[in-house]
Amino acid sequence: MRNNLLWFAAYAGCVASVIIFATAGGVTYIREGAVWTAKEAQTAAAFFVVSITAAQIQDTYRSQRSQTSNTNSGSLTSAVKKVRVFIVPGHQPEEGGTEFGDLYERNVVVDIADALYTLFAQNPHYEVMVARTKTAWNPILQNYFDTHALEIETFKQSQAVQMADYIASGRFILEDDQVYHNNASSRATLQLYGINKWSSDNKYDITLHVHLNDYAGRRAKRVGIYDGFTIYVPDHQYSNAVASKTVGEAIAARLNAYHATSTLSIEDSGVVEDRELIATGSNNSVDGVALLIEYGYIYESQFQKSSVRKVAIADYAYQTYLGLQDFFEDSVPSTFGSVSFPYNWNHVDAKKEESGPGIYALQAALHHLGFYPPVGKSFSLCPVSGRVGSCTRTAIEEYQSAHGIEATGMLGPRTRTALAHDLAIP
Repeated sequence: MRNNLLWFAAYAGCVASVIIFATAGGVTYIREGAVWTAKEAQTAAAFFVVSITAAQIQDTYRSQRSQTSNTNSGSLTSAVKKVRVFIVPGHQPEEGGTEFGDLYERNVVVDIADALYTLFAQNPHYEVMVARTKTAWNPILQNYFDTHALEIETFKQSQAVQMADYIASGRFILEDDQVYHNNASSRATLQLYGINKWSSDNKYDITLHVHLNDYAGRRAKRVGIYDGFTIYVPDHQYSNAVASKTVGEAIAARLNAYHATSTLSIEDSGVVEDRELIATGSNNSVDGVALLIEYGYIYESQFQKSSVRKVAIADYAYQTYLGLQDFFEDSVPSTFGSVSFPYNWNHVDAKKEESGPGIYALQAALHHLGFYPPVGKSFSLCPVSGRVGSCTRTAIEEYQSAHGIEATGMLGPRTRTALAHDLAIP
């Protein structure tokens, strides 16, 4: 009886959407909507079924590696599916997202997405797509939004109806301590559900939503009180939850090598489950792995100076890529986990308040060598920020003392020589 009622509720909601859209689109929309309504209603009784597993994606990657190996050896093999990665810079072109001064999240995340794309595109085992630029959606996606608006709306409503039934019957438990998120506009909501549906229909294995963080109540021109990264994954009851969390944990481990996890208490685990974020599959709306990565808070030092931001973006992208390679057990060899060093230390003095990519590289290098943050400090207090402060000077002094060099807290000839020696690539 319950499934019959659910079928009827889903059908009624979908038909209502057809009527609404038909007033604008006529018979064509009615015909398309009727087909979609029937299809959606048929799925109402089967909702929380595992849609993807970590093993399935790993097998796809492994098959790709095997095919590449056979091709290189001259063997003839049939085409094997690549791992499909969809990179979605947060928010919409030219609107949405947080800001700090003249820095806009919606623009910075495109730079991170482009850096990620470059890394994935160099690996023949991936097929990768980016959802938008700073000014426009990818034409494929824009066409989908324009021509499938009714299907997307119907899909959104159908998922909500089914979720409501599961909650009402106690088959889905609403758990406490979910992070508060700002509500998306109606247009953004429809686009996000469209992205979820499109990525599932096109069999994307992994979708990475790229964001910078902020929090409600921060004064517009003031640096906030929180810092660090967070990776949001689907609620553990969702169909894509386990695989998503496994991938998220692999990426978080790489990010955590050079960056703090969020100091907001509910985000401090680094990988956080969420049932409400549309990007990770609100109402169980995504089949593939879906992550929303908040790389840091927009007001953090590494994002403020363009020269530092450029290397920080490259680092965040590289660490994300390394995390996925770890997940696929195809780790990149002989790397420091950061692209910021080795560096020409002759261009770095580490004077008080000095800032730039050389300081970012120095902080990262000292961390790799075990001296940064200084003893008793954390990344939250002493981030890889690209700016000299007491943490950097103390770390240099500890490094100098360990090498029998006068502890000045600044780089001189002997300290530069020691760094070059310690960081030499074999």
